[in-house]
Amino acid sequence: MGRARRTGALPESKRPDSDPSWVSRVREAMLSWFDRDGRAALPWRADRDPYKVLVAEVMLVQTTVAAAGPYFSRFIRRFPTPEALALADEEEVLKAWEGLGYYRRARQLQAAARAIVNEHGGRVPEDPAALRTLPGVGRYIAGAVGSIAFDRPEPILEANTQRVLARWLCWEQDVRSAPSQARLWEAAARLVPPEGAGRFNQAMMDLGATICTVRAPMCLTCPVASDCLARLEGRQDELPRRAAPTPPLEVSEVCVVSVDVRGRVLVVQRGPGRLWEHFFEFPTVHLSGADPAGRGPGAGVGDDLAPRFKELTGVGLRVGPEVHSIRYGVTRHRVSLSARVATPIEGEPRPGPGISDVSWKSIEELDALPRTGAARRLSAWLSAHPEAWRSGDR
Repeated sequence: MGRARRTGALPESKRPDSDPSWVSRVREAMLSWFDRDGRAALPWRADRDPYKVLVAEVMLVQTTVAAAGPYFSRFIRRFPTPEALALADEEEVLKAWEGLGYYRRARQLQAAARAIVNEHGGRVPEDPAALRTLPGVGRYIAGAVGSIAFDRPEPILEANTQRVLARWLCWEQDVRSAPSQARLWEAAARLVPPEGAGRFNQAMMDLGATICTVRAPMCLTCPVASDCLARLEGRQDELPRRAAPTPPLEVSEVCVVSVDVRGRVLVVQRGPGRLWEHFFEFPTVHLSGADPAGRGPGAGVGDDLAPRFKELTGVGLRVGPEVHSIRYGVTRHRVSLSARVATPIEGEPRPGPGISDVSWKSIEELDALPRTGAARRLSAWLSAHPEAWRSGDR
């Protein structure tokens, strides 16, 4: 009978987070555990500086702590204050963010820094409502900054904490659904203590990252094991539930590596209002499948690609064989990108549709510019294999 219970359908009086004694035990256990075993070494926890917390939390959206750590340290060295970030060129900010992905976050963080400078005297606001007016700051980031930096009793809900809460409550519905999100936010708000809110929220995140993991949670070392409903029912391995993911959409693209007589490669800069705006890449056209980058109608593999590259760059090219291929993911797409050698035969660089700049760059010059992930990977490969693309007739 216990397995058939639906926690979401329980009356209010039967929900564990409605029980003051349950809430008190969870708070006490989590705070004690955090003081003993929390990840105190994370660089943004050193001084609870609100700006550093904001930068870290924006970076951690869809990025792991392990991946974000080195970027955070470099970013703070380069932009140590909201003023420094607000005054920087966007290209410089994007370059500092390069490799973290989801570059809209970097633009929003810079916009938030400008709002902090222009509207809040250069200080990150403490009030949750004011925090949520900053570009890119939603309920989670506002709660994280408010609780960690200012110790305000603001709840948080992200991947780790929603897993922890779903197991504590033995919540059976898809955690990404609107009813689940509402229920888990409700529980988070009831659990966050009036004092020590930042420590408690960080404890939940740390518990989800190190103990209450996606697979094989280590319940024997969990400080809340005796009050976790999923553990008590032996269901910790099957919860939380998530609907089956949608299969990625397959996409085919081709780019050209074209070298002029001075050994420079032809590159384009993506135009505004599109995916990867203002980023540099090798000239690329869409062949087939859904088109996440807005590169226009596809062409069959057997079609003549030279006119499309001429329209894109203004340079007439003789497109040769493939020298390398990569696969990468973007949004809900899985892209197969074929890189081909191309010999320039006529014309001068001129931006085509969706392009703001076309130019010849050395590999060293390109390395100093913000590039798409695919361009960064191809640049590294080209540097290691110059014979593959410098041997064609020119």
